[in-house]
Amino acid sequence: MRKKLLLCIPFILGTAVSAQELPPPQQKPQELQQSTESQQYKQGNYHSILTVSGFAPLRDQRWNVGYMHQLNTRWWIGTEIAYGQKGMTPYNLGFEGDFKIFEVKPELYYSLNPNSRLKHFISAELSYLNHRSERTDAGYYDRSGQYYDFTSADFKRIRKGLSINYSILLHRESSWFGFMPKIGIGIAHRSITYRNVEGRDPSNEPLDVFPFFTQFDREQSGMRFMVNVDMKFIFKF
Repeated sequence: MRKKLLLCIPFILGTAVSAQELPPPQQKPQELQQSTESQQYKQGNYHSILTVSGFAPLRDQRWNVGYMHQLNTRWWIGTEIAYGQKGMTPYNLGFEGDFKIFEVKPELYYSLNPNSRLKHFISAELSYLNHRSERTDAGYYDRSGQYYDFTSADFKRIRKGLSINYSILLHRESSWFGFMPKIGIGIAHRSITYRNVEGRDPSNEPLDVFPFFTQFDREQSGMRFMVNVDMKFIFKF
């Protein structure tokens, strides 16, 4: 009996060694990809981004601050809020009177290549803008096309829009700062009205040397195309 037991010991040890040398079971390609993406998402050192528009204070006479949050490896959600009034920006080009502007823009982002250092996004953006001002000693076109001079009037502009945008995140993984250029196209419904007009008198049409600056001098309501172009400063955390 003792001899049989001694003869079995080498066989048992050999079986244990062979079992230890067997390679681990291989994961399926789909499971491996999901595991890799999940691991990269968990190892990311930022999931939120604060944005500040570089164009809005100079071009749109308002300050624009936004926030983006990562939901998963592909999807981000964010919003931007802008506010401006006379004296808040370096200059007030084309915005007459004591004006106030408020704008909000919620946005949903889809990351085209989440594993890339340079993040490319396609996004859908809704926007709502409310612009009011008290204008004095100026003029406007009513809906019939007649031009009037006036001593004072309440100006109001409401715009509701939808745009599809492309943006790219330019940054270093080790840095908390970067840039985010953005471009897009969309449609918007714009309404411009003049109310409480005082001292209104028919007048000759002015010479529009710079038509862009006088686009708000005409009462109107309808759909229009719009273009989004911006350069944002980003702060990751």
